Amino acid sequence: MVILSGNLINKFLQVVITAPITSKIKNYQGNPILKPTAENELKPESELMVFHIRSITKDRLIEKIGAISNEELSTSGVTLADITTMYAHQLIVLTAFLRLFQ
Repeated sequence: MVILSGNLINKFLQVVITAPITSKIKNYQGNPILKPTAENELKPESELMVFHIRSITKDRLIEKIGAISNEELSTSGVTLADITTMYAHQLIVLTAFLRLFQ
């Protein structure tokens, strides 16, 4: 699970916005393929399933295992904007917002 919500949401709400990760890669357009790195601590190559976003309570979070790259986060933001039919100017704001909290 990757937390996609920014620090503003994470700080003031009891939920975070997340997307699951799977090692069963389908190469869905817009989903970042996460290659194992020391930073993300993944074992197999995996796909971030952005279209399966959901909010979960912070109580369900046990420990931080790793982090995705800025490029993977930006790809997720573009996909999220696309699937929620946001306009281009909103996408720019969303991408800038996500970068502020990395």
